[in-house]
Amino acid sequence: MTDLLVPTRPLEPYAVEGAEPGRRPTRRLTVLTPLYRESAATFERSARAVAALEYPDELLQVLWLVEAGGAGDQDAARAGAAMAAYRRAGLDWRLLRLPDMSPKGAALNHAFPYAEGEVIAIIDADVVPAPGQAAEAVLALERGNALVQAEEISEPGVGLAARAKAGEDAVWHASVRGLKRLADVHVVAGSSVYAWASTWDLVRPVRSDDVEESYHWSLRLMGAGVATGFLASPSRVSATERPAAALRQRARWTRGQLRAVAVSWAGLPPRGRLLGAVTVGSLAARAALPLVCGGAVAVRALRPAALALVLADAACVLGARREAAYRRRTDAVGWALVVPWHMVGSLAVYLALYEWARGQRGWHSVRDGDDSPASANPAPGPAPGPAPAPEGVRRAD
Repeated sequence: MTDLLVPTRPLEPYAVEGAEPGRRPTRRLTVLTPLYRESAATFERSARAVAALEYPDELLQVLWLVEAGGAGDQDAARAGAAMAAYRRAGLDWRLLRLPDMSPKGAALNHAFPYAEGEVIAIIDADVVPAPGQAAEAVLALERGNALVQAEEISEPGVGLAARAKAGEDAVWHASVRGLKRLADVHVVAGSSVYAWASTWDLVRPVRSDDVEESYHWSLRLMGAGVATGFLASPSRVSATERPAAALRQRARWTRGQLRAVAVSWAGLPPRGRLLGAVTVGSLAARAALPLVCGGAVAVRALRPAALALVLADAACVLGARREAAYRRRTDAVGWALVVPWHMVGSLAVYLALYEWARGQRGWHSVRDGDDSPASANPAPGPAPGPAPAPEGVRRAD
């Protein structure tokens, strides 16, 4: 997601501080993981994450989603090898070959009918949840939440881009929790998110004509009056060492959010409109940041506005850094680079508008060493409707 220019203190508390000692889950849980043209290393990483989950095998269902037809044969072979290497006896771990995998919303629409759990989680490829995260999520749901999400944090990187991005991620998580505490508005993530099956029914069918499906369901859930929360157990994602790729990913997020607000505004409830207004306002401030700061060098009248924007951004960064758990996510250099990185990242707003004007609805991979040819502009899926059955289902046994 793009960062929000909102207070990062005080923060919404976590739903629970870890699972109760000795508590054994009793709810059936389904984990959906879309794997679209991923590298062999990503399949193996996801399989290791499944093997490490501390959840009873007889209550856990894992559905790996890959493309049907010849285009998905390599993914299917990689998935089969990874599943065989990290097999868990008694675990219902299946490979679903689906007719549509891009955007992600299309894959989810096909997969939801195969989810048997009372609780359904969506965890992206390359994401490694903490082993006890699933049990903590189910406990948080049983305590009255309809949906909970975990923070996805970047693994330590050696380059300046990775260190700045780790700090930026911490600011993002603090912003989301700060907005929830301030206005009871929740920006729901697209991964490491757990909800009752009945909660997912509120946002199904998922929009399959856009890349930012999670922002669409954020807007819809804000009008449903459901209780949402955050998990203390984080997920890990690979460090981003390529600034250009990270900038393109930010542009995709920005494009998806702006389009979601535009196409949904007329039917949004008050809380949904508040979320949309905060998002658009934050993006407008980000877009203005380099222009105003650059202009302030020559035009004295712009200097107060430039100073106000920089100070507001710095206040968000410092607010997040005051939280000990966030402060440890990067070093002093990484924290110092967050505001400059935000200024560079402002270019993504303009790139997003350019892509939107051209009708582009694709996504961009940010994974270093990814040998998969992600489509830059796949054909948009049809408007949401009943999901047909997958072409085939193969069980990992």
